[in-house]
Amino acid sequence: MRVVVDANVLFALAKHSSAANDIFSRFGLELVAPDFSMVELYKYREALEKKSENGPFEEIMSTLKRKVTFVDVREYGLMLKTAQSLLPDIKDAAYLALALKLRLPIWSNDRHLREQSVTLVFSTEELIDLLSR
Repeated sequence: MRVVVDANVLFALAKHSSAANDIFSRFGLELVAPDFSMVELYKYREALEKKSENGPFEEIMSTLKRKVTFVDVREYGLMLKTAQSLLPDIKDAAYLALALKLRLPIWSNDRHLREQSVTLVFSTEELIDLLSR
């Protein structure tokens, strides 16, 4: 299964013992994220290093880049206005725009992303339930 992941899922993937890593490993998911999300990772660099079991930030980023395909805004940019019009929080627009462009569901625990009806949004629990069937 291929899904768009938001920054919170990326943060979870940085921690080896997280449910997100368990799902990724057990089910062989193909994960994609907008390149914008890397800005968020760099913004919270120190917190990631403290919470992660994967060593320094450069190692964390290297691990994430092996797990996730980061997509340049030029690939989904034409969908941003549409995504912004569908969401109450425009900070989430890049995730929805990428999902719309690639016709993929989103893996996120963010309630704001559920306030649209054009693509599916799975929480971590819902994804575990769906994939375990």
